[in-house]
Amino acid sequence: MKISELSRRSGVSVATIKYYLREEVLPAGEPTSSNQASYDEGHIRRLRLIRALIDIGGLSLARVRDALAATENDELPLHDAFGAVMLGLDDPGTIAAADDTFGEVRDWLAERRWTIAPDAPATRRLAELIDILREFGLPVTADSFTAAADSAEATAIDEVHYAHDQPDRIASVEMMLIGTVVYERAMAMVRRLALEAASARIENSARIEDSGRR
Repeated sequence: MKISELSRRSGVSVATIKYYLREEVLPAGEPTSSNQASYDEGHIRRLRLIRALIDIGGLSLARVRDALAATENDELPLHDAFGAVMLGLDDPGTIAAADDTFGEVRDWLAERRWTIAPDAPATRRLAELIDILREFGLPVTADSFTAAADSAEATAIDEVHYAHDQPDRIASVEMMLIGTVVYERAMAMVRRLALEAASARIENSARIEDSGRR
């Protein structure tokens, strides 16, 4: 298909597609003349992935480029590619966490027998978030997340199996990438809804108790 059809079917403007091509986050099409190229369904899939990572995941184009690089490195075993995806989703240089809290999180991970890469940004990011919660007076420890970790682990097992069942390696890594970014946002929305529902339920119960005392 021509770039105009690619734009129509993907919902991404021609100018933005050309920008992604220049920035090498979108693979080049098959040349058909000196200034034209043909594109296929893979380009539509990649464009939708890029837009989801930027619009929903809030990633910068540079972080998108880093994450997508893992989908194209055929020399990486699939597990290492998944790890590279996770590494590309965050910038370790921006994380500020106390060493004691970081050690606490690593001990907690070891107790769970989770095999996590030493340079995984998520470990230090969790420690940083625990530090912030404590600054606001919340009595939070790594153990506070055990129930959430149990639920996340069960879901993650299904996600990884689903990714492995994809028809090709690129599709597998892309599925992990989009699942990580979008599913995390979905879970955050579920928690936000749960907080509102819990607040309403508790307030209604308090009103019923007050009216019963009168």
